[in-house]
Amino acid sequence: DFNYDKWTLKANFNFRIGNKIVNMARMKAEDMRTNKNQSAAVNWRWRKNGDITEIPRAMNATAANSATYNSLANDRYVEKGDFVRLQYLQLTYRFDPGKLKRFGINRLNLAASANNLWFWTRYKGVDPEHSQSGYSPCIDNSETPRSRSFTVSLNIGF
Repeated sequence: DFNYDKWTLKANFNFRIGNKIVNMARMKAEDMRTNKNQSAAVNWRWRKNGDITEIPRAMNATAANSATYNSLANDRYVEKGDFVRLQYLQLTYRFDPGKLKRFGINRLNLAASANNLWFWTRYKGVDPEHSQSGYSPCIDNSETPRSRSFTVSLNIGF
C-alpha cells in the first residue's frame, strides 16, 4: 500500500519461478497429423535434406499407416513457466470529512480497481499459471485464460 495525502494505491503481485509447463495446445497445433487447422509454425517444417528447423516433417496418419511421430510428447513442448502478474490494483481517494459534514456524511471514498491487469512472461501459451497434480506434469491444454475485471466503487459512511 502507498499513501499520499488523500490517495491510496494498493497493488498485489503474484509470481512463479522455476516452473516447467508442457504446452499441450502447441503440440496439438503442430502435430500435422490431419488436415485440421495448424499453427503457422508448421510452414517452416522440415521438407528436404539440409533443412535446419525445429519443426519435424509432416506425416499424415493415413499415408504413414498411423505411424506418426509429430504428436509424440517430447521436450520440444516443455517451456519455462516463469511469470510475474499484476494481480490487483486499486486507487482510492478519500474526500475531506470536514467538507462532507454539511451533507450529513462522515466518510466518502471513491475507488477504482482492476484484477489480472497485466502479466510478464516468455511462455508461448495463453496463461503460464498452471500447477501439477500428484506425479503428473504441469500441462497447458489452452484453457480459457483469467479474465480482466474493472470495478468502480463509492463508499459512503453516515
